[in-house]
Amino acid sequence: MATTTFNGAVRSENGFKVVSKNATTGAFTEQINSTSSGVLEIQKVATSGRDNIVAAGTTVGANNASLGTAATIFNITPNAHGSGIANAAINTFINKIGGDIVTTILVDLHGGLASGGAADDVIGTDGGAANAYIAELTKEVNGIPYKLEFICLEVPTGGDPDINLVCSATGTTAENAAVTSGTVLFNNGDLTLGLHNEADAGATLQL
Repeated sequence: MATTTFNGAVRSENGFKVVSKNATTGAFTEQINSTSSGVLEIQKVATSGRDNIVAAGTTVGANNASLGTAATIFNITPNAHGSGIANAAINTFINKIGGDIVTTILVDLHGGLASGGAADDVIGTDGGAANAYIAELTKEVNGIPYKLEFICLEVPTGGDPDINLVCSATGTTAENAAVTSGTVLFNNGDLTLGLHNEADAGATLQL
């Protein structure tokens, strides 16, 4: 079928689909599906170029599609986390909004993370995994930090809910080891649902 150009709105009562056809089998794959209820679905694709809207997985785990997605859409590869943080426990996103670079790090403590029974122990993959850090920030990727936020979206259970955020000069510290260096960015106390703390980055995070 040839290309058709319309003058006016294209209307459909039962949705609209963009498909591709397999040259060998003749099977159709839905790439974009706009349903009659207003839902827009975009199929993951593995090819490169402008059609690669959402990456079809990355080398760091299925739960970190944000790494490939941001690299594709924004030409920014988000900061990798340490090997001591399970892939299933973290997602990192970087967005450019106007002149701001916004780095969002989502950590799910249920994704195989743990810490020891003592205060000020490092949280990481259970079993004493080394390199238990959530990100190593750089000015090339994250810009110059000027504001920090810490938000609790789910109350921690099964352990001590008193969780702080620390900026350390080293990234090799293992899960269950004591924090021995660095600056406490947020001394939150026990986390509660909806807790939201803010702080100036100041000289602590001058990259």
